[in-house]
Amino acid sequence: MRILEPKFEILNQNPYDGLYSVFEMIKTAGQTCYDSESKRTPFDFVQMLIKSGHGAMLEHGTIYLTLEVNKDNCTKAFEYPSAKFTAPYNWSDVVGHIRAKYKDNPYSFVHDVQHGTTNSPVHSYYITTNYRVIVENGWEDDLNFITAPTEYHEKRITVRFTTQIAISREYNRHRVDSIAEQSTRYCNYSKDKYDGQVSVVCPTWIKEIIGEETKELDANLRAMCQEIYLGEDYDEWDALRYWLFGNLAAEYSYLNMLRLGRSPQEARTVLALDTRTELVHTAFVSDWKHFFDLRALGTTGKPHPDAKILAEPLMEEFKHLKLI
Repeated sequence: MRILEPKFEILNQNPYDGLYSVFEMIKTAGQTCYDSESKRTPFDFVQMLIKSGHGAMLEHGTIYLTLEVNKDNCTKAFEYPSAKFTAPYNWSDVVGHIRAKYKDNPYSFVHDVQHGTTNSPVHSYYITTNYRVIVENGWEDDLNFITAPTEYHEKRITVRFTTQIAISREYNRHRVDSIAEQSTRYCNYSKDKYDGQVSVVCPTWIKEIIGEETKELDANLRAMCQEIYLGEDYDEWDALRYWLFGNLAAEYSYLNMLRLGRSPQEARTVLALDTRTELVHTAFVSDWKHFFDLRALGTTGKPHPDAKILAEPLMEEFKHLKLI
């Protein structure tokens, strides 16, 4: 059994690579579910997801669109396939149609900005959405207007957490987020890639007892594990040893169920709630603010310590990056 510390990482979608970076982010999120590295290109990986109907992963690809109507182009005749116009309309009408459909879409954000002068106004529309919205509505033509995000776009941020299953349940209650989580149905922890053992994430209360970093913590806990294996009198155990025993028993049962031919999705039922999982969340900055309110600041109640230990430094990182 390996004992790990929780951690987080902000995953950046390259703003200058257009659709390629969108597909890369989708692939990153999708691979999290199976904890595997696909040999498919990002484009092929996304096409596989579309063909299989696995649309949830497409949400992790953020799309920024920018449209502009000015004095010179507003009356320009323009035929736009996705608008389903029967005859050429002027550019202002086409932009109005595009803006309206995203304005009505609950998974998108539209920011209207007027620039220029009274005599020469410029109306700009900054749209933030995700690739699932594009694909499932058949709005691929709109990708002609994909841009890097500007100061006027509502930003979406992707974060990868390494935490325990118990805390992923807390985080996944933020259902407006796009979510990908490592699946215990498909991950087989008896394989060499996991060193044939189950990993658990150390709860904060244990670190407070031990008061050491993970390397020393792991060594000390392993020594306690050996005591348990040797049959130390359990009537004299403290809470730490009972925690170790519970996780060791879960690992022992899990690995032997696999050895006896049960599948990972059958064996996983004995895994403990502190079992390590990887979790990817993509959300608008406004939704991350709500996440921090609940998981870091505790505005509606005291947050779980194991949720706060990641949410609080993540909030500070958002501040450092001037995202909030």
